[in-house]
Amino acid sequence: MNMQKVKAVLFDLDGTLVNSLPEIYQGVSKAVASLGYQVPSEVVVSAMIGRGISVLVDRLCVHLGISLTSEARQTLFSRLLAAWEEAGGRYVTFYPGVMDAIVALRAKGVKTALVTNKIHSLTVEFIEGRGIAHLFDAVVAGDDCPNNKPAPDMLFKALEMLEVDAAEAIMVGDSRNDALAGRAAGVSVALVETGYNEGVSIVDWAREAGFTKVYPSARKVCDKIITTGQL
Repeated sequence: MNMQKVKAVLFDLDGTLVNSLPEIYQGVSKAVASLGYQVPSEVVVSAMIGRGISVLVDRLCVHLGISLTSEARQTLFSRLLAAWEEAGGRYVTFYPGVMDAIVALRAKGVKTALVTNKIHSLTVEFIEGRGIAHLFDAVVAGDDCPNNKPAPDMLFKALEMLEVDAAEAIMVGDSRNDALAGRAAGVSVALVETGYNEGVSIVDWAREAGFTKVYPSARKVCDKIITTGQL
């Protein structure tokens, strides 16, 4: 793709801007234990992250031997949501320097959007609670579109909200879901090594899947765009 001057950057949240694994795992532990099942390890749960709460619940059910059509599935979903709402993001930490980099990016006139498979209510609660909602010109969450990442729907919606063409935008994320969504939407993709990618090394996966832009962190991506205007 011949990259034009970057006018917008779409950021994933979990694993890209923030380390949310401690909070995700805390919620999983509480919800699973409340149903009388053995809590899986943090490593196992980490490999289940990446497609939103519904897919996480399905993967937990398979791991625990719960029927995907049972009432227990809906109960697990509800208890997970309640645990995370109660936690309110207090176990979530920002990766070093990333928010300052977004501030600097915006100072250069680049628009920013948050595009996350996390559900809308939890996303808004988090960014408002941390006082960073003003740093995003658009927020598109997992329940805002018929299909979440890796489908391109959420990215198309964000681009429409930002009034930016795909060729002028970059998707920054930590997983195959971000990469495949970006490819399908026609935007350039920058992958970061800080996240989860469902238990697979993002460096190895990117190499095999034909994605060449992999950075240590989202801050490094922002620094490159601030310096050069491109990726």
